[in-house]
Amino acid sequence: MADTSRAQLYSLKESVWGTTPAAAMTQLRYTSESLGYNISNVTSNEVRSDRQIVDLIQVGAEASGNVDFELSYGAQDAFLAGALFSDWGTPVAVSVSSDIAASNSGSAFTSSSTDFTAAGIVVGQWLRVSGFASSSGANDGYYRVTSIAANSLGVSPAPVSDEAAAGLTVDLTGAVLRNGVTESSFTLEKAFTDVGKFIAFTGMVANTLSLDIQTGQVLRGSASFMGKAAAIGDASVGTGPATAASVNDVMNAVNNIGEVREGGVVLAGTVLRSLSVRVANGLRGIQAVGALGNVDIGAGRCTVTGSVSIYFSDGAWYQKYLAGTQTSLSFRVQDGDGNAYVVSLPKVKLTGGRVQAGGNDRDVMADFDFQALRDPDTGCTIQIDRFAA
Repeated sequence: MADTSRAQLYSLKESVWGTTPAAAMTQLRYTSESLGYNISNVTSNEVRSDRQIVDLIQVGAEASGNVDFELSYGAQDAFLAGALFSDWGTPVAVSVSSDIAASNSGSAFTSSSTDFTAAGIVVGQWLRVSGFASSSGANDGYYRVTSIAANSLGVSPAPVSDEAAAGLTVDLTGAVLRNGVTESSFTLEKAFTDVGKFIAFTGMVANTLSLDIQTGQVLRGSASFMGKAAAIGDASVGTGPATAASVNDVMNAVNNIGEVREGGVVLAGTVLRSLSVRVANGLRGIQAVGALGNVDIGAGRCTVTGSVSIYFSDGAWYQKYLAGTQTSLSFRVQDGDGNAYVVSLPKVKLTGGRVQAGGNDRDVMADFDFQALRDPDTGCTIQIDRFAA
């Protein structure tokens, strides 16, 4: 009999929906899964004198289910892109000597010869800046790009101090992912290694994605999928040995949270208790006469919602809820090796607000629900930036 502790998941991005490419699968890191193939049956209503049922007919089917995971750098990047109907942008890799300076008063990094407009940088993107040794690294860190000109890169927050470029080798790095309209599909495979059986699900498109930060917990996530078909066999549908999963550490909400920003302002570390973000793509299975199962997957709007719980200390959040005031949210997570993500919702409105005392001897919590909306400056609803160590 098969044991759950011997099971393994694999994935492979498809070029054609529902068709597994001739390539090696990639091992997935996961905590639980519920992938299955759900078949709809209709009982025959034929009348017989012996009172028996003559047939049970398959009339519909759909592959679907969840993959739950603990967030670690690089392990879920393909799913993140799939859920956002987009692809990671070309990584920014600027490294120049004695040319990039920091300007506190101008809230910018400036150059004499480096053309920032040719570096693939976009407004709203986060960059990791390093190399400012003259200030002992005070100007190193993460910056959101506010404007781009040939020799000036506007950023927020402002660099800590002015610092000349002479003698410094300054690096700007980062890759950005924003929600888009390009649907991606995967072949997902369950391998029961102790009994030598493999179940492959094809045409799997990410319907939802959730990320959760909770005090005293690891960072958890979940992706749900909708797809085309399933098959069981004695060997993997992949070609050759599977690519091993990344081995980066699991991120947690204790020492891997770099900062959380609301309205561009960093929240104090003692304020936040939990934060969750959920992306929903509104998928629908399309079925047709002559085919068992979906013949295509239709997509709805990209809806990004979530919730946040903070220790109540003032009425600023609640006033924004009452007034319908626009704000923004972002959070950065970074593992011990320096691998990092920044998740940004550049335009947010609070849709629910509760400040409740509860019973005796408790902290008063302020709980808010929110929805992210299209930001006119970046043209996106959700943005994820990644940084390799």
